[in-house]
Amino acid sequence: MLLIQNGVVHLGAGQSQAGWDILCDGPVIHAIGPGLDAPDAQVIDALGMDVYPGLVLGLCAVGAVGFGDFSGAWDINETNTPLYPDADIRHAFDLRELKRQRFGRAGITSYGLSPGVKNLLAGQISVIHVDGVNTEDVFLAKQIALKGNYTKTVKNTFGQKMAPQTRMAMFQMLDDSFRAAQAYMDKAEKDYDAGKEVLCRALRREIPFIVNANTQNEIESIVQLGSKYNLDVVLCGAYGLKHVADQVIALGWHVFLGDANNMSVGLENDMTHESFVEMYRKGLKLSLFGSGDEGYGNAYEQLHWVAALMHRAGATGGEIMDMMTINPATALRVDHLVGSLEIGKQADIIICRGNPAVRFDHYVEHTIVAGKHFFSRGGQ
Repeated sequence: MLLIQNGVVHLGAGQSQAGWDILCDGPVIHAIGPGLDAPDAQVIDALGMDVYPGLVLGLCAVGAVGFGDFSGAWDINETNTPLYPDADIRHAFDLRELKRQRFGRAGITSYGLSPGVKNLLAGQISVIHVDGVNTEDVFLAKQIALKGNYTKTVKNTFGQKMAPQTRMAMFQMLDDSFRAAQAYMDKAEKDYDAGKEVLCRALRREIPFIVNANTQNEIESIVQLGSKYNLDVVLCGAYGLKHVADQVIALGWHVFLGDANNMSVGLENDMTHESFVEMYRKGLKLSLFGSGDEGYGNAYEQLHWVAALMHRAGATGGEIMDMMTINPATALRVDHLVGSLEIGKQADIIICRGNPAVRFDHYVEHTIVAGKHFFSRGGQ
């Protein structure tokens, strides 16, 4: 057992209590409140510190890129076909690659392990913890979303050898795929089709369709597609959202905001962080994720960089922490497991010297992953 005492406990969604304790029993939170006692527990004194839920990185490809075997292979993109909805990111995962990262130091305790950005339909996302002895230990939830991409990267990948070579072909291929899956779903008797089965889960809204779309035109096309098939969409990137925001808010869709400085994509789309703060306060469901599904290893650094830019743009520390905890957990539909501090949820906890979204010197002092003391700045 692990007992965290005397901290300012931030439960999530703006709720906090000073001087409360958290008792972890195995991988879950057993009790929260003042004056908790467990004689045999390991104790962390959080006096003068802030206790938050562990950060949830919405999408990240690290762990499945192929760094672990040093072969130069990028396992997150299957470029023999633009449509591969039944691909499962779990089978690209390499535990050695995860163990080389510093997620604990950054306060990230879980993330959506995602296929990459080159396929129209790239495969299925899972949610993993950042610590585990064996591969199965780290998988918290499997096949929880369908990953898609509707950007120029898809055209650049396939345009020299096959369709799609244009954005209109990209839309038509997605439309054809969902229409065929809808017809398949309506049949009383059918031959099993693994790809259509995944698309049917999205059509039934059992899983979200998480799709990259950066420009206003790209977002408008996804709005048309998602509305036609009543999909639960999470837009990634979404730098050109400003003029489409009212439609996205009305649809109840979520947005994973990436790093606007990456490849100058924010500048290309006339994007400001101030506009996203304004849209958030008008009802936009918003998370920060940092473009980590592109496959390089600095996704956790990007996350804090985007957080700093959002704070400079006027977002409060509490708003930003929600954008990095309960909001992405809700978008990934794992908010019953992670994203806030509640009895019965995973014991994913960070102990900080202040709010880490507000100032870089308000750093993470301890990181707890599934009840295990995973990182300590003091060297444990």
